[in-house]
Amino acid sequence: MAIAMQEKPSVCLIITMLGQFSIRYGETALKLERNNNTRAMQALQMLLYSGAQGLSRAVLMDRLYGRDERVTDPANNLKVTISNLRKRLAQAGLPGTTIQFSGGSYRWQSSLPTEVDVDCFYRQAEAALAETGPGREEALQRACALYAGDFLPHLQGEEWAVAVAVHCRELYGRCVRTLTDLLRTRGANAEVLTVATRAAALCPQEEWDALRIESLLALGHYQEAKAVYEETVTRLDETFGVKPSEQLVETLRKLEQVSPERAVSMEQLQTVLVEDAILHGAYYCPFPSFIDTYRAVGRMLERSGQSAYLMLCWLTDRQGRPLEDRDRLAKAIPQVSAAIQIALRRGDAYTQPCAGRFLILLMGITRENCTLVSNRIDARFRATSDRVRGIVLHYKSAPVGGPGCVQIMGAAPGWK
Repeated sequence: MAIAMQEKPSVCLIITMLGQFSIRYGETALKLERNNNTRAMQALQMLLYSGAQGLSRAVLMDRLYGRDERVTDPANNLKVTISNLRKRLAQAGLPGTTIQFSGGSYRWQSSLPTEVDVDCFYRQAEAALAETGPGREEALQRACALYAGDFLPHLQGEEWAVAVAVHCRELYGRCVRTLTDLLRTRGANAEVLTVATRAAALCPQEEWDALRIESLLALGHYQEAKAVYEETVTRLDETFGVKPSEQLVETLRKLEQVSPERAVSMEQLQTVLVEDAILHGAYYCPFPSFIDTYRAVGRMLERSGQSAYLMLCWLTDRQGRPLEDRDRLAKAIPQVSAAIQIALRRGDAYTQPCAGRFLILLMGITRENCTLVSNRIDARFRATSDRVRGIVLHYKSAPVGGPGCVQIMGAAPGWK
């Protein structure tokens, strides 16, 4: 790949591939094509990434035209593409810059010093991870700073670009883990939070959110830690339809167990416990919290003699089959959730244990009234102007503490 210069001359080429694609010549941003997805631009990006090694004619033809059945002569198409690319480079006014062909391979060639950001990231990350001396932390900080996002995100439908993106993301993850381990060892929780927050923005995943929550707890920012947890669980439910991992659930346990030796005041505890705003309708809580709420309600009912019911709501198509279309399911879930929240009272609670399933805790209600509740939810869902058509809601209920609740908490017809 292109070699990064230690001391940049006054005019050089700066190639950005992480988070976006751009070419800067000195202070000027070059625009070779209207967009970065044309065949010529894809060829350019491949050749810039491959550097001095270049790419064979066969590889370029396969990547550019291998899946296009309309192309009957890929060799000729490649010649035309490379010719157009050479013209674009010449028109851009880059001295001594062209696409060279020799030995059956194409290569990027330029008399200008060229710096490719992904190449710089590779070298810095590998050097930082291999470093064992006192400069390791600083080297890891530099490596993490060089990663600015996914490799060529506009080419995420291309196998070669996806493979590189995964490799870069994994290398960045290794640097973040190693760096935050070092920071935690010396108690630098604020720095851990900074690194984890940037990682969560660039590569959203539970691991970085859990690290953010742990850092906030260590800093005593309980309300912020609670907000991060709830945002993460909501994203997992609505985007992926999955439950939080054991690592994330463990952070919730830490959040719920405020250590007494911290000498936390009553006022501080109340800021953690109280709702951020007084909202109408049922209270939504993550599944692990719902389990604790259910158990606490069961104990209170033993003493008060009141009744409560657990209701399961699940989604199917009109034939009663589970929804296999994940896009359709992802659109319907927030609509059903809103219908449940609005149709119920403030004293009721609900959660989403997995995709297409909701558990509802109904306080002070009889079995007969459960049908009234399900009818209200149905009416609210049908009244949604942009609701997904062909979705049918099903219900099953059992008294809290009764034998039927075991089945509802664990399984139901069509449960996946």
